[in-house]
Amino acid sequence: MVAKQPPPGATLYVDHANHLTPLTLCYHATASRHLTSGRSDVIPPSTTVEIDSAYCPRSLTFCDAASASSGVFQKDGAGCKDCPVCFSPVSLSIDENTSDDVMGRLVCHYLCGYCQWSSKECGVTSVADKLLEWSTSDDMDVAKENESEKQRGIIIAEASKELELCLQQRIDERNKPGDALFKSITKMWAQREKEEGRRKRMLVGTISSKSGYGSGGQTWSKEMLDKSLLEKRKELDSPYTDGKEGSDPATELIKSDDAADSPTELPNAQQMAAQMTFTTTTPRSRSDLFPLPVAYRTRVSRRCRAELAAGRTGILIKPKLNPLEGDTSLRAGHGQWWKKDSSAVHVVPRVQFCRHGADPTSQKYAALLSVKNPTLNMIRLRFSGPPDPGNGSDDAAEPSPFVHPRELENILVDPFTETSVQGCLCSSEVTSSLTPTDFFELDPADDPFLDIGKGQVDDPAEVRNWDAKSGLDALGEGSASQMRLVATQGDTAWVELVLCNAASEEISSGDTNNYLVVPITLQIEVGNDSWEASLIKRRDLPKEEQDLVTLNLVTLLR
Repeated sequence: MVAKQPPPGATLYVDHANHLTPLTLCYHATASRHLTSGRSDVIPPSTTVEIDSAYCPRSLTFCDAASASSGVFQKDGAGCKDCPVCFSPVSLSIDENTSDDVMGRLVCHYLCGYCQWSSKECGVTSVADKLLEWSTSDDMDVAKENESEKQRGIIIAEASKELELCLQQRIDERNKPGDALFKSITKMWAQREKEEGRRKRMLVGTISSKSGYGSGGQTWSKEMLDKSLLEKRKELDSPYTDGKEGSDPATELIKSDDAADSPTELPNAQQMAAQMTFTTTTPRSRSDLFPLPVAYRTRVSRRCRAELAAGRTGILIKPKLNPLEGDTSLRAGHGQWWKKDSSAVHVVPRVQFCRHGADPTSQKYAALLSVKNPTLNMIRLRFSGPPDPGNGSDDAAEPSPFVHPRELENILVDPFTETSVQGCLCSSEVTSSLTPTDFFELDPADDPFLDIGKGQVDDPAEVRNWDAKSGLDALGEGSASQMRLVATQGDTAWVELVLCNAASEEISSGDTNNYLVVPITLQIEVGNDSWEASLIKRRDLPKEEQDLVTLNLVTLLR
């Protein structure tokens, strides 16, 4: 297996909770001036998750969250099942009964087509003799044949419901000892709670229990609790809970099996774990294995915590109820998978890392960044260094991007390959001299399908000829860090970032998985026909003054 190579560099976005996140995992709430991270492995999380619906991955049957949690969605028929032996999908089979005359001539059961396991082994079956009354023949006319097919479908549906009911009854019988033990324990603790409350009200030292503790003058202690639990287990008379003191319950259960049960028929650990998800007792043989219900998959909606704290809805993404809605198999709504999708990739300019170079001897770095407009409207923006809260400008209203050391220990740079790296934060002296670039405009995004056959457009000559080494050699000894606009073309622009005296002990050690984290900002103008896709309203400012939305970013250099 080839190890994943760390990227030469990356550009990440900083959300309102100061989490470093790739743009593909960021959200932009409607008319919001900050980003929200969709990562679930960050502390504290930036979003709240609510379950909207659930669907079966096999049959694509869907339901709302209330029906999924209560089980109402399965009241009209049985859900999909898996084989408890090989975990393959099982199908509904109706076969002739040749072993038991009590069950009838036709038996409905679950059958695995891979390992040939049948629910007859665990006693989960139902009778389907009514199908014999609607058998077809060659001399039957079309009308009668259609009526027969309709009735047979109704009978099969009823047989499947009876089969599901039989399975539920068997599961309830299996869980009866465990449920009884749990109820007895809760009842005992409720009685103890009442006695403790009565003791406190009467201000008596200790009140003995009416269930036999009062006669001996024994008080409430851990030893008495263990003794009471042991007596309750003996009263249940169950092989799953009753065991001799000092003996292994699993060994006793195996010894109590019939002689016909061979060791090869004992369930393995994986099969036992699957059964324990819906039963309270451990299966002892293959005949104790029930069909496994297929777990429904949930569809969730996300809300921004910062927007909720401000009194707004903050809906970031909300799915539709039908999981197939948006698919081309339906007549309408192709591609419309969500009721609302506020992913940042559709609105926020995408800043990417292109090329870079470094001079370890002089502790200088040079990187070429590109920014692309994803919207259908013009965007006017510029790059700048991290804001200084003490400079008294409007940018001081935005907090300086504080990166917690915990964020630098595991920086996610590629969510698709799950590539994470480590980093060290660049000192503020290095970025304090970064002056803002000139404002530049990005044209609306080009549709790649409209340019098919027109030939590929090359990057500008300034970008193709850009070389980090030549740029670093042109800097003098007392040069400071700087940013400058290299070129613009259509919906894309390129910016050069040069850092001086930016080395650190971690980077100088030669660790290929350690990066230099450089904070920068992206300032986007709102109003004057700029960034209309964000739906952000311009603040009440003088006409000649620009309303800027500041997004914090970090660039990773190695």
